This record gives sequence, C-alpha cells and structure tokens, in this order.
Amino acid sequence: MNIKDLNYFHELVKNKNFSSVAEIFHVSQPTISMSVRRLEEEFNTTLFTRDQGRHHLNVTLSGQQLDEHVNAILDHIAIAQNSINNINTNKLILGLPPIMTKYFFPKIAKQLTEQNLLKAIVPVEKGSAELEKMLLNGTLDMSLMGSVQNEHHRNLAYQHLGKDHFTAIIGNQSPFFKREKIWFSELKNEKFLTFDSNFVHSEALKNFSKITNFRPNIVYQSNDAQVIQEMVAQNVGVGFIANSALTTRPDIKALPFYDEDQPFFYMNLVQRKDRILSPNQQKIADLIYGNSLMK
Repeated sequence: MNIKDLNYFHELVKNKNFSSVAEIFHVSQPTISMSVRRLEEEFNTTLFTRDQGRHHLNVTLSGQQLDEHVNAILDHIAIAQNSINNINTNKLILGLPPIMTKYFFPKIAKQLTEQNLLKAIVPVEKGSAELEKMLLNGTLDMSLMGSVQNEHHRNLAYQHLGKDHFTAIIGNQSPFFKREKIWFSELKNEKFLTFDSNFVHSEALKNFSKITNFRPNIVYQSNDAQVIQEMVAQNVGVGFIANSALTTRPDIKALPFYDEDQPFFYMNLVQRKDRILSPNQQKIADLIYGNSLMK
C-alpha cells in the first residue's frame, strides 16, 4: 500500500470505472486493479463488487468507510506538502482581509522592514470566510481574520488581537444625519449596502436580524469599503461596516448602535493547530500580536 494506491482508490470510488481512473492518472487499467487488490489484502475485505452483467461497479460498505479515512489522509498529505514548501522557500503566506490589513499592517510595516522580514511575506487579500477555507486546506500559513463569535473551527488556533463595533453609515441627505447613535431597528425600511458573503458582515447582519426580528433589505454588496462609502455619500442607501474600515469624510456620518445585544467584529491571528512556524514566521506573528489592541 502506498499513496498512489490511496489516490487511485479514492478516484475509483468517485468514478466507479477502472478505465476512466486509469486515463486520469495516465496508467494502465491493470495498474488500478492491482492497486485495489493490494488494499483489499491489506484490510482483508472487499472494496468493490460488480453487478451480474459486470457493467456497473459498486462500492461496498467497507469501501465507503475506507474512503472516508482516505479522503482525510490525502487532505493531510496535501496540507503537509504546502506547509513544507513554504518552509523550504522561507516565505510566509499570510492572509489579509482588507479591514484588518488597513488597521494592522501600517503599524508593523516599518518593523518588518527593519528586521528584513517584509520581503518574506506573500500576501493573499480576501475576505475572512475565504481565508478560513485556505487555512484549512493548507494554502495559507497564517491569516489575520475577522469573526463575529467566539465559536471557532476546532482545527485552527486563534490569537485574539482585539474587537471593534459594527456601525451604520449614512449620507448627508438621510433623515438620521443629525443623530449621534441609532437603534438597528430604526433602519427597518432602509436599503443596505455592505460587504459580500466572503466577509463577516453578512453573518453580523444575520445576527442583528435575529435579535431585532427583521431582515435587512440588502441592495448592494461589495468587497471594497471605499465603494460602499462612496455609494453612501451618493445617498444610495445605508452602509453597514466595521468601524475600523471607515474613512473620515464630511458627506457621510457613522452612527454607532444603541443596542446592548449586538454583534462585535473580533480580530484574530489564526493558523492551523498542526502548523509549525519557522523562526522568521514566528517573528512576524509576534510583531502582529505585539501591535494588537489586546496588549
């Protein structure tokens, strides 16, 4: 049994056709057959059966169970390969959601440069939801990440950097423009502009919806805070973003919420629990944490 056997087996479970799997891996059909026999001998079981006409391949219960474990094994091998490649190149593949990048990165850029670490960072800029997926599949070494709750994925380790409020932003033609704060329920009839589903804002709005018992009318979603603020300035609707993403300008106004029960924007530095950092990668992590709100 070897890794190729596991790859062949997993693909055969999906395709249920020896010829197709052989073509995918550019090997002969007997190679796939021998691989399956090795696995069956190793586990002392039958993994596949054919119907009477031998035209259809069936996965046995033992085969289904083995594939569950094989899928996890192959995932871990891919993650290990990604991690080792990054160690060998002495790079840190760092996830950077736009909002947290704006807050944290300017603070540490000078220190990173002084310690000759800035060039070791390969930035990946996406929303927190997408960055979490990339952490789990091993594409990223580490990521800044926003969340709205303390329940996190069991395979990830979190360093809490601080928290921020979500806020409503309104244009100068809004009837709320002279207000200093607002109840979320007062926006029931407003059109909402916010970040797309790759950002935690979608989850925060859902939480607010459950609390206040109304569904916001979201008319536009973007991945750019400046676009949202510009549309608010044109009085297209009410913006909903984390306070740290705001840019001060005279034609829009930020209104914090009165609501005692409201979601927060939690900021974290995240990596897989099984990820071992190189000395340089650890220095970068320490710099980020050292400049956090929690210190």
